[in-house]
Amino acid sequence: MPEIDYAEVWRFPIIGPDAADDVPAKFVDACQAVGRDLQCRWHGPSTYMQNCVWTVSMLDDGYCHLALDAGPRPKYKSAGTSPLRGFGFGGPHIEQPAQELRALIAGEVQDELARGFPFVHWPIEKDRFLMPTLRDGRAVWVVRSSDRIVAEIGKLCSR
Repeated sequence: MPEIDYAEVWRFPIIGPDAADDVPAKFVDACQAVGRDLQCRWHGPSTYMQNCVWTVSMLDDGYCHLALDAGPRPKYKSAGTSPLRGFGFGGPHIEQPAQELRALIAGEVQDELARGFPFVHWPIEKDRFLMPTLRDGRAVWVVRSSDRIVAEIGKLCSR
């Protein structure tokens, strides 16, 4: 696999609050909103992800690769809990609007988790996946069968 020269690479925690000053705020906001939602409505193995780290790597043309990697293993963890297996994807552009980034990143993370082993269903309501989408300029989770908005992306756990 060829090595890629990135114009910029930024790393920050899955849910914050810390991030370097030079990271585009809308990427931090979008990634950490998805990170907050990853803490709930999860069906799959018990997974520790509080120490996970986002990496945003920008190419010269403004397109970005994102990765969510397992952070340091906690010294004390619950029995049967494993760290998140890292994954990455491409697609977002540095000029993309913040709400579009939230929906795009949420959808990519959902796809990566569902494809991984062991399989994870996230986020769910009862036995159905919630789908990320844009509604009236806001990134939201929707029950596809009823087209009902459940929560804004980033606020799923408070519902």
